[in-house]
Amino acid sequence: MTNSEIAGIFEQIAEILEIKAENSFKIRAYSNAARVINSLGENISEVSKEDGLINIPGIGKDLSLKIKELLDTGHLVYYDELVKSVPQGILELIKLRGLGPKKANMLYKTFHINGIDDLYDAILSNKPLKAHGFGEKTIENLKKSIEEYRAFSQRFLYVDALEQALAFVSYLKNTPHKLSGEIMIAGSLRRKMETVGDIDIVASVEEKDNKAFIERFLNYDDILRVESTGGTKLGVVLKSGIHVDLRIVPDEDFVYALHHFTGSKLHNEELRTLEKKDGYKISEYGIFKDEGAGNTTGRVRVANEAEFYNVFRMQFIPPELREGAGEIEAASNHAIPELVEERDLQGIFHVHTTYTDGKDSLEEMVEASLKSGYKYIGISDHSVSAYYANGLTGSDLKSQIGYIDGLNNKYKGKIKIFKGIESDILADGKLDYDDETLSMLDFVIASVHSKFNMPEFRMTERIINAIKNPYTTMIGHLTGRLLLERKGYGVDVPKILDYASKYRTIIELNANPKRLDIDWRYIKEAISKSVLISINPDAHNASSLYFVHYGVNIAKKGWATKSDILNTRSAGDLLRIFRDIRNYKLMSK
Repeated sequence: MTNSEIAGIFEQIAEILEIKAENSFKIRAYSNAARVINSLGENISEVSKEDGLINIPGIGKDLSLKIKELLDTGHLVYYDELVKSVPQGILELIKLRGLGPKKANMLYKTFHINGIDDLYDAILSNKPLKAHGFGEKTIENLKKSIEEYRAFSQRFLYVDALEQALAFVSYLKNTPHKLSGEIMIAGSLRRKMETVGDIDIVASVEEKDNKAFIERFLNYDDILRVESTGGTKLGVVLKSGIHVDLRIVPDEDFVYALHHFTGSKLHNEELRTLEKKDGYKISEYGIFKDEGAGNTTGRVRVANEAEFYNVFRMQFIPPELREGAGEIEAASNHAIPELVEERDLQGIFHVHTTYTDGKDSLEEMVEASLKSGYKYIGISDHSVSAYYANGLTGSDLKSQIGYIDGLNNKYKGKIKIFKGIESDILADGKLDYDDETLSMLDFVIASVHSKFNMPEFRMTERIINAIKNPYTTMIGHLTGRLLLERKGYGVDVPKILDYASKYRTIIELNANPKRLDIDWRYIKEAISKSVLISINPDAHNASSLYFVHYGVNIAKKGWATKSDILNTRSAGDLLRIFRDIRNYKLMSK
């Protein structure tokens, strides 16, 4: 089972316990454990093998045993019994954003609403929900939440789908039968989309091995149901609900099939249209020279995808760019840049510690960064307004600054620790510390954490006002979105980028796989406006420093090069950049 699947079970246990009005401490224990598991940067099954579960903060002996039961059997008897004790309609209702267990229980008992469809019908038919604590705004938000749920329920986070795909591919490769050829992930997952609808796998297998390979595929333990079993095309649904499509091809067809099933549809269509003019036909079965009158010559042989594109005198197009967004033209002109790589990052920003809501101490985060090979780390705990995250008062922040000064002496020559804060952007666009406090810091990440329902023009002005603040170094998670959970607040992103460019303000690419915000579709525009991007993990424990890996994927999708990314520069360069941003804004006031 994946981290997210186990965390999801623990979250649901907490919700069911709340429905049943159980002990609040018990509810909190499961809720906290779910959060801890979700933020782990490594597979929990690997931690379990090393007997490290009980050493994870928030995971005691009892929860450790439950995790092992899930990992060993795929089931948890305690959870199964709890689920049976509560009406299924209530369990479906609590999946909606903005509807907690208590209100879901009340809807079920008072209005006999037994699920999401029932609630939607009740809203449309104007059932008297207002009389029971549901205001007009709440009802409208619930309607939106239902619509979002219906849109999101068929998709999966990249990180979750990848974990399942890698496990399946590993199982297929580790067969007792010696199988020839390759097995690779294709589709939107290979293109590193932030969310995916399914998993595509392409395998090259000799005809004599087909039967054994298909049998192994269909015997995978995590399959919920088989949907199709053609000779070379198979489809199954895993227990998580994600659909897996397998294409089996001969060795000689593998490159063509891999390219075709990687897509995207728009990329493939543009390539076919362009090359048809040059007399070629392209399909999953090969590249053929069109001789006219329906006649084609033999297939053009290629050994890999680089040779595939070279047939058309194009640069190799990385899978991340195959979205039909100008990559065909750029490749034809040999104008695809060298994209940023994870090895280019010299350090990280947006790191939380136990000073606020982080799970590891400041020094532990520094040590973890040092082990990861980073030359600097930017500490940015939550600010005073973030009461939900134990935000730092002005005196707390001064104390942390003094502690960081001491650590910089201790780690001199090894790693530089930048002093920062993630400061809340208030409703009027001001930050929640005075200038004297902010002036003591090396950098400030300004983020929206409240009042998400502002009209777009007001939210845009709010963020622009924060950009104008001389002490704002970068804007954090630009739209506030939580993938498959919450849409971003309304904001005019191109206008924000214009002001970020004018005031030399950096835009964060929040690499948490639930955020990946700024959206990759705006990164090319940011780059065109000379706006620097910082790939930040938004790390709340040492293991989540790894989130930068997902951020680099998104930066590449946005055509970012090493020079477009702030944290590919040295610590000395960054100090100059931070000072220049502040001085420029102070002189512009």
